[in-house]
Amino acid sequence: MKTIIWPVYLNSEHTRGEGRKLSLDESVSNPKIREISQALRKLKIQHIVDHSKSYPGSWWENSGRVVVEQDEKTKIELLRAISTQIRLSRNHDN
Repeated sequence: MKTIIWPVYLNSEHTRGEGRKLSLDESVSNPKIREISQALRKLKIQHIVDHSKSYPGSWWENSGRVVVEQDEKTKIELLRAISTQIRLSRNHDN
């Protein structure tokens, strides 16, 4: 099953109404497509990065998206796993 991940889903700078899917505690500040892709690689999940797409709710921003092909996790479980990986890598970099 294909799952589309937009950066706004994980972004603590956005409200739920703007597209955030996770709670503020679970989200990260301004996640980049590169960070999402790195997190998926660490989780060993196949994905395709599509840089030329814009989230429909903010069509003027070329945010990009990641298309994930997997059946093990629900979308929310996948978003939580990605967010956790991004937080871990950011803490490691500091």
